[in-house]
Amino acid sequence: MNDQSYHHPHEVDDMQNDMANNLTPDESTWDTRAVLRIYAISILGRWLFSGWQDGWVRFEDDDVRAGWPEELRHVFSQKSLRMIMHFDDEQELFDNWPGMSFNQFWNKIINNAINDDPIANRWENLAKRLQLTKAEIAALTVLVCIQFDLGILRALRFASADPNAPYIRWGFLTRLVAVPHQYNISVQSLHPRHSALFQESILCFDDDDENTLSEKMVTIMPDVADYLYGYESAWPELHETLDASSEDDLPDDILDALMTATELEDPLRLVISGPKGVGKFYASRRLANMLQLTSAYKLDFQSDSNIDDVKSTIQRARALSTLVNAIIVVNDVSKWQDAWGDIIQPIIHQFEDSMQPIVWLITGDIPEWIHVLPEANVSLKMPQRQDRYKIWQLELNNALDHAHLDQLAGQFLLTRGQIHRAASFGAASNYTTEEEYYKNLCEEARKLAQFGLGSLATPESTRVTRDQLIISEECRTALDELIIYAKHRKALAKDWGFERSMPYGLGLAALFTGPPGTGKTYGAQVIATELQLELYRVDLSQIMSKYIGETEKQLAQLFNAAEQGEIMLLFDEADSVFSKRTQVKSSNDRYANLEVNYLLQRMERFSGISILTSNFDNSIDEAFMRRIRFKVPFDIPDTKARLTLWNKFLSPAIPRANDVNLNFLADIYELSGGHIKEAVLRAASIAYASNNRVVTQELLIKSIHLEFKKLGKLLPSRGVKELLEESAHKAKKEAAKTSTKDTQ
Repeated sequence: MNDQSYHHPHEVDDMQNDMANNLTPDESTWDTRAVLRIYAISILGRWLFSGWQDGWVRFEDDDVRAGWPEELRHVFSQKSLRMIMHFDDEQELFDNWPGMSFNQFWNKIINNAINDDPIANRWENLAKRLQLTKAEIAALTVLVCIQFDLGILRALRFASADPNAPYIRWGFLTRLVAVPHQYNISVQSLHPRHSALFQESILCFDDDDENTLSEKMVTIMPDVADYLYGYESAWPELHETLDASSEDDLPDDILDALMTATELEDPLRLVISGPKGVGKFYASRRLANMLQLTSAYKLDFQSDSNIDDVKSTIQRARALSTLVNAIIVVNDVSKWQDAWGDIIQPIIHQFEDSMQPIVWLITGDIPEWIHVLPEANVSLKMPQRQDRYKIWQLELNNALDHAHLDQLAGQFLLTRGQIHRAASFGAASNYTTEEEYYKNLCEEARKLAQFGLGSLATPESTRVTRDQLIISEECRTALDELIIYAKHRKALAKDWGFERSMPYGLGLAALFTGPPGTGKTYGAQVIATELQLELYRVDLSQIMSKYIGETEKQLAQLFNAAEQGEIMLLFDEADSVFSKRTQVKSSNDRYANLEVNYLLQRMERFSGISILTSNFDNSIDEAFMRRIRFKVPFDIPDTKARLTLWNKFLSPAIPRANDVNLNFLADIYELSGGHIKEAVLRAASIAYASNNRVVTQELLIKSIHLEFKKLGKLLPSRGVKELLEESAHKAKKEAAKTSTKDTQ
């Protein structure tokens, strides 16, 4: 039967009547909606007939047929009822009302379910899973049908002597489904404390708590009524389960943990924890498939603005997940607890007794009020390099060779979702070669990688090569030695046995010292480029927390993610944290020293590469200096290096006057590369705003003097005019030497 061929019955009241009148006594053709409707009519008719027989329901005439109001006759005098109940005469139908018994009704539902009628299947599955009683099924039938048939709703209002009632009162509902003259149905199961329909929020109360139980209005969620009456609704909270496959990209240990969870006590309560974006919801959908559930219901309070909204969201989750037999996935409730405080705890407890499995997705610490077994806690981590390789391979459908895939996996600390987005963006772009495709993927991956470590560290996107770094020979030699060790440290550990003598591993911690602007950060970028690693700059101000214990927690998160992602860490201006520890004069001093101790220990155990920069190496704590493998001094560049830097920053694209003498500037002024760049930029901006737009020697000298003042350095004793004359004189001498050499 085509479940989508029906029209919504709110449009016209007679549509269902016409459909029912066209039924034949052949049970194999009975429509499930008509069966539901006929049983609801039978319940109401039996109630009215019983009341009339007992004398406490009166009509205008002693003749039941003549005395019934028109709206009741409209409902009860249908050809379909007479045929099904085998009454040929309408008078006989009203004088002796047997109606459809529960057994007749349920047998027809079962028969239709056997014939794969989707509506009948829904009723049968729900009744089996919730072990519904006759009373619960009868009550549910009435409440569903009054949502779609105005005639039945009018009959219900007449029967309850409440012509304006929007719903049905609990007290009347219990009497309605248990008319003693026909058959005895125990209504004890309809009590809210006993009925699964109320416990799972399929049925709810619509009035305030001041009413007695019998006066409370019983309601049914519109989506629930639609589902049980056969109308399809779009439920964005429901997500398909994920099948197991040979190409599955969940690690084996996670799959084993999920499989173990399926064997825990029923109903399952599970926590899946891990950083944002590592695939917690993906894992919950896999778990739903292992449990042979239909789907995963994602419960998210993102759009809820108050506690009442939260309650409604929870009621909806319980009802719909029960209807379709889905797992409830609670998405990161910890942040909503932070927003609403302890008031969220008792609210969340409203669905902890649900019959459906519940999975809590936790990004941070697990709230104390979530109680699960130790084996019901599955922890996901950032995917390691081999996992990222596999995910890239699947997402790109083997469009890149092994070398490129290995580089992508090693360079970028990305989650499953981020790799998917990077691959999607890359596929949408135009490229002609594999190398171009790879570079495009790198660009997209680099944009996404900044979210891998949250606010703790940010990626340095600049790629600097050795030939771009202008430093002294001593500094260059030290950097070369560092790079050689970094490239071969794993082979050293394995082939020559260093791993046995170095219990904390062959991690590399290096200290770059020197005045500001001498190229320390560039040096770290050179190492990252040579080793094909991503470099992340650590924001120490975000890590060092004023709250006790928070610093250690964030440091652990930082180093764990860096190890899993095989990335380099750059601690810029590290002397602010690694400086000599203070004497303990207060509790603040004690905790500050504890934080530094933890940082030192964690850095020593770090298997990756960490670079620290400091402007004052003599302020670094001795305990930390013992853990340094390489110390690279970045001094003020010599005259030759300074000349190279002046030519680099004052490029040929910048118009310069004939009097510009960079040899003179490199010889007279001891500046680092960073400050030379600032001086050139300042002079160029002034020249660009002038009429002739040319950088002159005077502009450069004045700009250098401003840089000296900013640094607090002493200026030369000669004035600008004298320096210009000296510069011109030296320029003539240099030109004369050059001319003599050319002549010779």
